[in-house]
Amino acid sequence: MPAKAQSEQQPLLSFLIPAYNFASGVRRIVVPLLAEGRSDIEILVHDDSSDNSVGAAMHALAGSHPCLRYVKNSPALGAVPNWNSLLRSARGRYVILIHHDDFPLSERFAADLLDELERKDWPDALVLTRLIYDVGRRKVIYDICNSLRRVIVNHWPAYLLRRNPIGPPSVLVVRRDQFEGYDPALQWLVDVEAYFRFLTAQERRLVFGDLTMVCSTGSSNSITTEIWGSRGEIADAELAYLETKYSRKTWGTQLRRTNLWGRFLLLLEWPMWAAVKLVSAICSAPMRFTSLPAAVADRNNSYQSEPITDDSACLKYR
Repeated sequence: MPAKAQSEQQPLLSFLIPAYNFASGVRRIVVPLLAEGRSDIEILVHDDSSDNSVGAAMHALAGSHPCLRYVKNSPALGAVPNWNSLLRSARGRYVILIHHDDFPLSERFAADLLDELERKDWPDALVLTRLIYDVGRRKVIYDICNSLRRVIVNHWPAYLLRRNPIGPPSVLVVRRDQFEGYDPALQWLVDVEAYFRFLTAQERRLVFGDLTMVCSTGSSNSITTEIWGSRGEIADAELAYLETKYSRKTWGTQLRRTNLWGRFLLLLEWPMWAAVKLVSAICSAPMRFTSLPAAVADRNNSYQSEPITDDSACLKYR
């Protein structure tokens, strides 16, 4: 659909940013988007912060940029309800929810993303390439390669309940009218359960793209960091909950340690995932000689004092 015709009715694309006490991270996403000067996008920031740093930064920008809308949640909603609040407020044909500590590698992200959606003939969902940035070690880590991500997601969507080859919501661009949102009863499996539900509700045309989203790991105020020590117990409880949620049983909910059958399935799963990691390490090895780590450092240089180094041999998976 031509951008001009669409923008007269609604934005083509909504960028949704849930904020929490990280004003510089929000600005890192918002400022380059505003600099593109597009009229066919909207940028929504819903803020759960305990201070006014994000609000001050956004109010300084919103006056001259009508596509930017800022909301201070009072009281704070919590992470997942805030994500759903953003989805309900969005008007775009497509939406992408970007965590405040993630950022696109492209400085013309809106234009490049809309171009890619058009080249892919406007799919139901587009999954971006994920590059992981380890905040603690300040290193770039290469993710599972796109070809393996594609095979897993398209042929074994229930495996998402064990591993997350897609990545965080920041890498998913999806048709707003086909995405139901996130289950607030979940913490560890909240993103993958939404992906699984989206993929299995009906036949979906999900494609993988070339644009890169840099996704942070190890941030002190992330959900993953907060529950990391008890993630196994939380995942088992959430899989038991999902077994009751779905009217038809899925083998993915059986992959838990609280019963003999689940432990047996997990034992079989480990060699398969080890093979995926090995193939991904081989595929990503040549990338250490490219300019990609330097590009991440350049994109991020206003927000850290130490340089990012390359670590293509180290793969990080949930």
